[in-house]
Formats: sequence, C-alpha cells, structure tokens
Amino acid sequence: MRSPLLIAAVFLAACSSPNAARSESPTPSHDPDLIVADELARTTGSTVFDAVRQLRPNWEMRAQPTAMMRQNQGQLIVYVDGTRYGGFDSLRLLKWRSVSTVRYYSPGSAEAQFGPGHLLGAIEVKTLPH
Repeated sequence: MRSPLLIAAVFLAACSSPNAARSESPTPSHDPDLIVADELARTTGSTVFDAVRQLRPNWEMRAQPTAMMRQNQGQLIVYVDGTRYGGFDSLRLLKWRSVSTVRYYSPGSAEAQFGPGHLLGAIEVKTLPH
C-alpha cells in the first residue's frame, strides 16, 4: 500500500510544475478552409470576393479549371445560406459586412455536402442574422 505522504509529495510536485500554470483550453488552430467575421473585418475592399482574394488567394486558383479539362469541369459553385448562388465571381455581389463565415469545400467534400457536379469544389457563405 502506498504511503499518503508519498502520494501528497507527488501531487504537490505535479502542481508546482511549469506546465500546471498553463490554461487547459487549447489554442484554436487556423483553418485554411474557413474565413470568419473577425478576419473579414481586417480586409480592404467591401466584397467577399475582395476578402477571399486577400485572405485565401489559393481558393481563386482552385476555382479555375485546368486547361485540359476546361469543358468537363464546370465551375466552382457558391452557396449562400444553403442556396446555390453562382460561380466564384458571384462573390463580388456579396458585401463582407453581412457575412459570418465563408468556407471552401474540396471537390469531394462539396459533393458530399451539396451533391454531384462539384468538380472544382464549392464555397459556402453564411450570412449574419437580420
């Protein structure tokens, strides 16, 4: 049987370690497929298109069909609050001040989320409640 003194000594040593003072809450990780309102507020320009170009320029590159497959790939599809809205350029019509999040979906994730026909992926925009 272990001595209560030994258990207390181990407990006190653990509490006095430098790691004990750290907060247990994890630091949020940067999600390359998500833009939140705080990030949008730090951009120049007024549209979601401007914000995406500044914050996640690779999304625009992903939206471009490859030269060899241009006819068969279609376009990246934008959804606003779950409703199909248009292609990547339709982000020019949305003011970022009315948006809570913008999320990029890879082609596979887009097809799982929205159905077939998303060979270049999708962007989902969620607006702020009115």
